[in-house]
Amino acid sequence: MQRVALSAGEWEATAYLAGTFTDRLLGVWRAPKDSTMVLPVSSVHGFGRRHALDVVGLDGAMRVIAMRTLRPNRMIVIPGARMIIETPAGGPLPALGDRIELTHA
Repeated sequence: MQRVALSAGEWEATAYLAGTFTDRLLGVWRAPKDSTMVLPVSSVHGFGRRHALDVVGLDGAMRVIAMRTLRPNRMIVIPGARMIIETPAGGPLPALGDRIELTHA
């Protein structure tokens, strides 16, 4: 997993990019607790999770197209998403329509 910096306007976050199948499969267990993840997928699940996550869907231009809260033991599909940002629920989020800049930290 690669550590990356995310930014959009006033919003910033440090995240882990899970770019490979193994990273996506084991990412939640490998990453530090309560970390932000970036996944090249259009759907995520919360099976086995105890806490909610905020999910941000990004299109191919890295623009925010959807924001939702993923409750434990549920699944979210975001049509048109090319990437998803998962972050602990309740924290600051980018705005709908923001373009996310991703740089390697």
